[in-house]
Parts: sequence; structure tokens; C-alpha cells
Amino acid sequence: MNQARNLIRRLFSRHTGSLLPLVMLGVLTGIAASLVMMSFLLILNATLGGLNGNNLEDFESLAWYWQLGLPVLGSALLILLYHFTPRNWQSVGLAYVLERLQFGQGRIPAGNIGFQFVAALVALGSGHSVGREGPAVHMGAGIASQVGQVTGSPPSQLRLLLGCGTAAAISAAFNTPLAGVLFAMEVVLMEYSLLGFAPIIAAAITASALTGALLGEHAILEPVQLSLASYQDIPGLLITGLWVGLLAVLFQRLVLVFVRVPLKSRSLRLLLAGTITGVLALAAPQILGSGYDTINIMLNEGLPWLLLLVILAGKLLATAAAIGLGVPGGQIAPTLMLGVCAGGIAGALIPGTSDPALYALLGMAAMMSAVLHAPLAAIATVLELSLSAESMLPAMIVVLGANLLCQHGFHLPSLVITQLRVRGQELQTHPVRTALAQRYLSELADMSLVHWNGKGVPPVTRAPVLIVQRDQHYYLLAAAQLDENTSAEELDKLLTPGRRLQLLEQDMSLLEALRSLQGEPGAGFLVPVRRGQGLVTRSRLVRMLTEEGGLY
Repeated sequence: MNQARNLIRRLFSRHTGSLLPLVMLGVLTGIAASLVMMSFLLILNATLGGLNGNNLEDFESLAWYWQLGLPVLGSALLILLYHFTPRNWQSVGLAYVLERLQFGQGRIPAGNIGFQFVAALVALGSGHSVGREGPAVHMGAGIASQVGQVTGSPPSQLRLLLGCGTAAAISAAFNTPLAGVLFAMEVVLMEYSLLGFAPIIAAAITASALTGALLGEHAILEPVQLSLASYQDIPGLLITGLWVGLLAVLFQRLVLVFVRVPLKSRSLRLLLAGTITGVLALAAPQILGSGYDTINIMLNEGLPWLLLLVILAGKLLATAAAIGLGVPGGQIAPTLMLGVCAGGIAGALIPGTSDPALYALLGMAAMMSAVLHAPLAAIATVLELSLSAESMLPAMIVVLGANLLCQHGFHLPSLVITQLRVRGQELQTHPVRTALAQRYLSELADMSLVHWNGKGVPPVTRAPVLIVQRDQHYYLLAAAQLDENTSAEELDKLLTPGRRLQLLEQDMSLLEALRSLQGEPGAGFLVPVRRGQGLVTRSRLVRMLTEEGGLY
């Protein structure tokens, strides 16, 4: 097993700076993520089919006591699952992926992936108001992390592979490769790079093709053809964008209200989420589950605006409770349903000549974009799910209004960043600091080190530098500065604070390293690497930051 792993590592590390190995890793990630997502979808669809028949999301047809009790039962099963799962495997979702990406070198434990797999099945199968997208991102990124660790990828490549896994999982689960690529770039990696596009696209295409070949067509939303009837409706679209933006603000505020509910016990929080969802389902059973059946009905047949208002209110509370109280599911599908209800209400009440279903479709994109700060991914998601390219221009108008209100009117970060801030973790969003925070010293380490304890005759070495250990400190000296006649007194004069090295117990990001060097006269770092220790000097950091392409 170890021999095979070492062979794989040599294969992919031979040309670490070239594009072809990254594309090959993207394809490998796409295959692995696709297989996992197909397994997840088959089990989930079998569970929902057993409950609701051929219409998998038809929770409305269940008896009232099932509508009330199913989410509570799901909460009870989740409590048992949490009880028997090690604590270090229990973190889930998109926020956890971003946390591992920036603070954990992109390493996601295999046990954590398995927990997300089972927990998401329970939450989605029991009708909790969550989506499958967050679990898909988590599982795809986790599989990618495992692929990267097996192949010995450095942290920067591991980070890129998490983007590949995200795109592959979304593409496999929803047959939306373009949306998967944009979501990975816009929400997970938070940057666009030419180097990243090729492997991420390769992963998305591979996952989509393999899933389509094995499962056949599995589109979630039925295709619709909707277009703007008249440019005179553009003011109405702007109003719709502002209306959806206000709902996005309210949604985030409600999530924080439930996050801050004074219940420390996870069991009580999960039971409260299940109870709230079950009670609300008695008034509006459409809120149960992801809600794709209701979205399809609204886009193809339409619903009365008063019913949409009831569903919107119930879904808003149920989803905020589920996310805020810790139900392990995603938030994209619920935001799409919130958006379709809000857009449908706007289309029914705002004067205009366009089909109200168009407003419902645009509301989906606006809500997703405003909540996640992902305008391109939101537009691509709606366009790919609906196959309605004519809605591109009006979608851009509505998304613009919603995003402006949330980001510049209320200065709200995305929901994912808000969730991390509640945990006391602040993501770097400035592009330069983000790049520095997501690359690590081990990628710059020089392995040709010669150590000397400072006693006796200095060793004869061809290495240009020498690491001298004295009084539990390490110093960096040029080998040319020493010879066999160097006395102890002369050596002491050379071992100045400016030549001292920081001995690190674990790898450090470039951002942390630069902060550590601020105001310090040290020469650099001794970094733990796979084969022992590596050296990163202050001058090496400066060259990396100032040379063309040094960060990539």
C-alpha cells in the first residue's frame, strides 16, 4: 500500500509547476466525487421515494401527523448520530470547507466526509428545510482533499483540488457543470485564476459526463422558456431585486437569532429545529424538504400570490431555524425556493407585461446571490437548471439590485462568512491577504540543509548555508563564513539575533509568516516537511512576493 502511494506521489510531483498534472488530478477528483455523489443521490432518492412515491419531494401528500412528526424524528436520529460520532468528525457544510481551506491547509478527515454523508441523508430524508448542495460541496471537497493527500500535493495544489471537488460534486448532483465551476471559484476559492480554470473545468466535465452516463438525465428543475416581454418592465425588475434583497437581509438576521438561542445542548437545539419545522408544515407543508417540486409548479403552472406569501413566511422561519440551530444540510435549495416565492409575489403585484413566472425564476438567482455573494454562480445555476437563456439580461438586473442592497446598503457579508464569524473565525477576503493565507512555507522550503551543533570543527559542505544550534536556538550562517580556524569567540559574534531562525512545530501560511517577521530581526524559519525540515529565509519570502508569478 505504501509503495503504491509513493509511486502515485512521484508520478504527480514530478512536474508540480505544470498544468497537465493538475488537469489529471482534476479528472481523478471528478471521477471520485462523481461516484460518491451518485451513491448519495441513489440512497436519498430511494428514501424519499419510500416516503413520497414517484414525486420525491411531495411531502404535501403525507398525513398531517407525518408532516408534524417527520422532522422531529429526523432530529432524534441526528442526535443519536452525533452521540456516536467522534467530536472531531462532526463539523459539516460549506462553512467548514472554507475553514479547512484557510486554516487547515485544505485537509479534511475521511471520517468527517462519512459523517456528512449520513447526516445529510437523515436531514434531507426527514423533511428538514435544508438543501443537498452544502453536503455535496463538503463531500466533493473532502474527496478532493483525500486525493490530494494520497498524491502528496503541496498546500496550494490541495487548495485548488478542493475547488475541483466542489465543482465536480455540484456538477454531478445537479447536472450544472458551469455553475459548479463558477461556484468553486466565486464562493470556495474566492478568486479567479487562469491556472485554476483548467483543472476545475476538467473535474466538472468528468463528473457530469460520468454521472450522466451511469444515471441518465437527472435534472432537478423542469426546463422553462421565459423572457422579458418589454423593456418597460425593467423598473419592475429593479424593484423585485430590492424586494428580494430585503428578504435576504431578513433571512440572515433570522439565522443569527436562532444561532444565539440560549440553548447550549445540541440535542435540544436539533429538537427545537425539528419541532418548528413540523409545526410550520401543518400550515404550509410545501416548506418540507428542499422544495424543488414547489419551484417546478410555480415556474410551469403558477401559484396564487397569497399562498406564495404563506409558503415564503413558513420557509423563511423553517430554514433560518434549521441553519441557525445546526441541522447538517445546505442553504442553496432553500434560498432558491425563498427566491421563487418572493419573485412570484412580485410578478403578481408589480404591473407589467412579463410572465409572473419570469419574476419567480429571477427571484431564485437574486436570493442565492444576495445570501452567498455569488452573482455569477447564481445566474449560471438558474440558467442551467431552467435552460432559459433569454432570462440572462433580466437576471442580471434583479441580481444587481439584490446584491447592492445587501452588500452596500446593509453592509452584510455572505451567510457563510457570518457563520464563521459567529465561531470566532475571520476569513481573509482581501485578494492579496487571501493569496498569502492560502499558501504555505513548506512550498518554498529548501531541503539542502547541513546542521552543526557549534562545537569542534565546522563540517565541510557544498551547501551554501549552515544551520548552527546553540542554547536551544538555531542560526543561519553562510558556509563561507566558517573554516577550521574559526574560534568559539568568533562564532559567538556571528550568532546575532538577525541570523536567528524560528523553529516551527507545524507549517505556517505566508500571511502568518510575514506577520511573525514584522518587527523581528530573524533570518527565517525551519519548517517541518514530509522528509524532515526545510529552510525558508526572509530573502526567499521577499523574492517570492516580488517576482512575477511568485505566488502561483
